[in-house]
Amino acid sequence: MIERNGGPRVVTTDTTERGLERLICTALAGHPCDPPSKSGERREPEAQSGGAGWSAGDLRDYDRSYCVDLAQLSAFLHATQPEAAAALALDEDGPARRKFLARLQGEITKRGTVDVLRNGLRHGPHELELLYGTPSPGNELARQRFGRNRFTVTRQLRYSNDRARLALDIAVPAAVSSRDVGDLESHLAALRSTAAESSRAADEHARTADGDARAARADLTGIGRSFDPDRDLDDLDAIVAAVDAKAEEARFAQRRARGAADDFAAIVEDVQQLRTLLQTAEDRALALGDLEDALKPGAFLKWLTLRRSHRLLVHASRMLGEMTAGKYAFVEPGEADEQWRVLDRESNQARSPASLSGGEQFIASLSLALGMVEMMARSGGRLESLFLDEGFGSLDRNNLDAAVQALGAVAARGRMVGVISHVRAVAEQIDHVLAVTRGAAGSRAEWLTDRQRRRLSESDTGLEAASALAGLLE
Repeated sequence: MIERNGGPRVVTTDTTERGLERLICTALAGHPCDPPSKSGERREPEAQSGGAGWSAGDLRDYDRSYCVDLAQLSAFLHATQPEAAAALALDEDGPARRKFLARLQGEITKRGTVDVLRNGLRHGPHELELLYGTPSPGNELARQRFGRNRFTVTRQLRYSNDRARLALDIAVPAAVSSRDVGDLESHLAALRSTAAESSRAADEHARTADGDARAARADLTGIGRSFDPDRDLDDLDAIVAAVDAKAEEARFAQRRARGAADDFAAIVEDVQQLRTLLQTAEDRALALGDLEDALKPGAFLKWLTLRRSHRLLVHASRMLGEMTAGKYAFVEPGEADEQWRVLDRESNQARSPASLSGGEQFIASLSLALGMVEMMARSGGRLESLFLDEGFGSLDRNNLDAAVQALGAVAARGRMVGVISHVRAVAEQIDHVLAVTRGAAGSRAEWLTDRQRRRLSESDTGLEAASALAGLLE
């Protein structure tokens, strides 16, 4: 409990490892220096900021191969030695930068970090300084240079290429941010003001860690018991080793399964391609078979006849259905020389034309004739006239009316239909009647007037007494 402005305020301390890191960074740089998120935007490297004069580093700027904060090094050289910085091309991953970083790493290995910081290094034509010492009083240029030193702190710094998951909690990259020894000690003295609070937080963190360790031990013991009940459960290293071995076995099995899945996918793809090729080959074989059959002697004519027959029967079936009230239709033949048959829809049986009555045979023949007219009209040809000789006498009244109606529909489309008949009922339904009579001097033809046609249709003897009559319907 802390008293402030006359009132109590409760202060809660974050005793986790993360809280300790944030506390130290806030003391040094003025803010907790939280690591960036994976999708966070990159920021420009800071110069000296708040706190004790330190700046926050970005873990993404750290080059693990050369152990240096590239962004801070580049910013320092651009600010203090711009010509050399431009020549070294530190902002681009190229031969010039890699050569300089290798030279810097070699000099640090040979001379030590402190010597390289104090005395700099020579690289090609450039004499590079990496540290400006504490200025003497009144030396303004030295004071300005000293102010350009970069003293950085970076949290959760991943430093290894081989063990990429390892990270330092807090790192101070000395190669770009160190001052001289005296100045370094003055900055470290600033940390003493936070030592007590950090110590208390560390103690709390240790107690928490101890509890976590006991819980982890219990978890490991449970895991070891599940793997091998007879194992020494106090030997945690053995349990961890057994778990690692099982995990490695699982990873190996996973790799094998993934490889098997990839192999199977490749086989499936090959099979699919083969199926596609097989289907293509079968289609081509079928087409070639049809072509072979069509090129046999007389086969093409049969095919053409069968094709024309199918087209004719489509139209003829429609006509036959209209004239028989849907009772009959033509059956399409499977072969060119197959006999045409009539489908009786009442029994659903195909019948030979010989099994039909005389009137039904006449209706079927008339349907074929009218189907031929329709087929020629749709093919671009034109049948100007159609003559029918007899056959009407075999029809009952209903079939006769249906036949005459069908002929009237043909005539209505601009064709001339001639009917030769002795049936009086036919003459009743035809507008133009040409009467042909036979006498001692020979035959005589005469167009009947409307009055003569009515008298003829009303007579008892009808056309039988007048011999043969012909009607023309346009």
